[in-house]
Amino acid sequence: MSSIHCHFSSPRWQECESSGCHGFVSGAAWLHGHPLSAKGALKQLEMTQGIDAWRHRMGELNGFYALVRRAGNHMIAAVDRVRSIPLFYGVHAGDVYLSDDADWVRQRVCEEHIDPESRAEFELAGFVTGQDTLFRRVKQLRAGEALIVSDSDLGLSLTVERYFSFQYYGMSDRDDSRRLIRLEEVVEEACEQLVKMANGRQIVVPLSGGYDSRLIATLLARRDYPHVLTYAYGHRDNQEARMSREVARSLGLPWTFVEYSQEAWSQVAESDEYWLFQRWASGWNSIANMQDWLAVKLLTEQGKVEPGSLFVPGHCCVTGFLLASVFEAKRAGRLMEAGELTEALRQRHFSLNASQDGQALFHERVQPRLAQDYPLDEALDPDEFIRQFVLFGWQERQAKFIINSVRCFEFFGHDWWMPLYDRDFMAFWQSVPRHWLEERSGYVTFVENLFTEVSGHKAPLGNASHRSRRSLRARLTRLAAFRRGPGASIKRLAKQWMPGLAQGNTLASTGRFPPDTLERLRSQGYSHNGVAAQVFLKRFSRP
Repeated sequence: MSSIHCHFSSPRWQECESSGCHGFVSGAAWLHGHPLSAKGALKQLEMTQGIDAWRHRMGELNGFYALVRRAGNHMIAAVDRVRSIPLFYGVHAGDVYLSDDADWVRQRVCEEHIDPESRAEFELAGFVTGQDTLFRRVKQLRAGEALIVSDSDLGLSLTVERYFSFQYYGMSDRDDSRRLIRLEEVVEEACEQLVKMANGRQIVVPLSGGYDSRLIATLLARRDYPHVLTYAYGHRDNQEARMSREVARSLGLPWTFVEYSQEAWSQVAESDEYWLFQRWASGWNSIANMQDWLAVKLLTEQGKVEPGSLFVPGHCCVTGFLLASVFEAKRAGRLMEAGELTEALRQRHFSLNASQDGQALFHERVQPRLAQDYPLDEALDPDEFIRQFVLFGWQERQAKFIINSVRCFEFFGHDWWMPLYDRDFMAFWQSVPRHWLEERSGYVTFVENLFTEVSGHKAPLGNASHRSRRSLRARLTRLAAFRRGPGASIKRLAKQWMPGLAQGNTLASTGRFPPDTLERLRSQGYSHNGVAAQVFLKRFSRP
């Protein structure tokens, strides 16, 4: 007889009984501004009033959670709207296996070899799209999805239902003053929920030089939350860290810096701890996001971060990567041509190998898979182009790579929260007018004005990463002016004069890789994350 097997590796899961059902809850689900008990959260999964009522009920939930409700051989398992706590599943010999540990599922379904199509996506994007993982019979729930397992005469049947999709709807209303008021309301509500979640614990903010983490720090300073630590990291005196320190100083918040170096990375790169984290955090679906890993490890070991602290990264649903040509097309009243969405997705998400071989691999292996879910061969109205581009970014790169970086906080024993993925904050951005999405103009204006109000800092600080790129190019251009001949190209000078900066290596984390491997893969067109993907695959691929 077929049966369901569940296994949860994280101690964060709670087990409970409710109305004759057996349940498991991880994270925190909120409803109408209040946290739900484990039993209350599981009650939201009930299907007694039909699928539409269930979707509506699930859509009302806020917070970051995964829920599993079982009654005999019937089960519903759901992840939140950003897949912040992943769930994996597979079927073998009629039995269903569900876990937060993808490798546990892989072992139960007797899967040994990486799927070639999934491998191609992993090599080019650093993640696998859709419900797939690197192993064909190991599946995952995407953001806003639930797995429904039911018993029948033919055995267990599986269906996946989506209850939420981050779709851009757009608005023509240009009343920006009214919209700014509403934006302040939703961020204040998100901050209120954050403070309740922290409940007096130390809040730790990874403070970059950009707008998202600056908004979080500003909100906490305005509330005068008494127990905050901000931090930055990277090579000594990098541009992002300088801006981070200035933001913290202006807001009166404690700030610390963790220096990264090639040596520091190389010392940990072969440790069991380092590879244990990468295998577990990957979920056989994405490269582990290592950006904060070394900082969190060192801050924890040094005692600067208290046990059980609440980390609050600036992960945000407001994309800044829409093409300028989309807005130009809308103003000109023309369509985006067939194939432009394909190229936009390739350049933004599948460029870990920028060589001709990498492009050929994309068109041969990846594009056919994407065409099953996205209108790649159609001419699209600019608004529809935006909708599809934002949809892909949310459910693929953001959920599987960016948001999945919270695994490093868990790994070192800490909690986390993401106020800029709050339910109402996301709903706000689904309906902003198009001009707010052009370079995130409405959002940037809001953050800079709020920062000025709270800090008293008069001049806008801007975005450190943009500044850093412009500054680097300017310096290289000046160097080129003093040289003649073919060696004076900016690209060549970047390699000769500033190899670390030219690779965008503020993190000094090329020390993670064997030097000969790094040099060989770089020469073949692989980016930093492309090298990470190749090293991961080499270590964990089975012959």
